[in-house]
Amino acid sequence: MKKYVRHLLEDIRNAHRPEDFFEKTESSIISGEDELDGHFAEVDRYLNIDSEPTFSSYCGLKKEMFPASEYYDQVELQKVNFEFQQMMRSWNLEIDLPNNFPEERAYELMLGILDRSVLVGKYGLQHFGFCTGNPEGCELGEYCPCIEYWKETK
Repeated sequence: MKKYVRHLLEDIRNAHRPEDFFEKTESSIISGEDELDGHFAEVDRYLNIDSEPTFSSYCGLKKEMFPASEYYDQVELQKVNFEFQQMMRSWNLEIDLPNNFPEERAYELMLGILDRSVLVGKYGLQHFGFCTGNPEGCELGEYCPCIEYWKETK
């Protein structure tokens, strides 16, 4: 494994959500509200997600830290993708891609999340599926699960 990849994997592992994250931010987010009020406060934040910080501002990773997917061999790319997804889960963020989706394209979609506004919620998770429900213009391209549905309806 390349030395840079080892360092990058360590950076990804260090970018996991700190265990005390919600304790530090709770006063500013739900300030004494009970659990149900906290949940509804998060729903309201989700409805206004564009005003939320980018994922990069939470985890500290920047897209510039990540080389092009061609830099990695297949094993390295799989490891980076796996560690990145584990790190996302620690922030209550989930990515959902088709089983046969190419690692190179998964890598690019995941890196794009670093620049997106996200809701790091205590009471739920934000899910990234990338499917629009219409295969035309879908980020999943030929792997879009809606392709078969659209073929059957035409």
